[in-house]
Amino acid sequence: MESVIILFLCGLALYQLSLRQDKMAEQLIAQTFNRFERRYNDITYSCLNSTVVKKQLHGFPALPLVPSVNYTARALCYSENKNWFWFDASIRNMKLCSTSITPVSQPEACDALSSDPEVLSQYFPENKDNESKAETST
Repeated sequence: MESVIILFLCGLALYQLSLRQDKMAEQLIAQTFNRFERRYNDITYSCLNSTVVKKQLHGFPALPLVPSVNYTARALCYSENKNWFWFDASIRNMKLCSTSITPVSQPEACDALSSDPEVLSQYFPENKDNESKAETST
């Protein structure tokens, strides 16, 4: 009976540690995001002046009750200049390893948001109009 209680407490402690690691990784990436800026083809992509439309954070190893120390983050952003870009960051051993910005075309951004119809209609209202026209014509 005592061993079951000890196993339960260890599992609970590992779960809490895993949550804390995830939160620390999010904070580290958020701090980097707020300072990151790159210039490509005479266009400045500034994370500070953009809106995060979609974000993903993946920890490795992705096992339950195992705290992650390596993470990859990806955020689809929409700048004030109406440009789309991906912000990518990776963390290794809870230290920021790399960051990058990759410009994205509008069709690529639309494809990336296709899994979330509400957000898609917010940023690409013309696609919603086209879909409703297609439904009424059939």
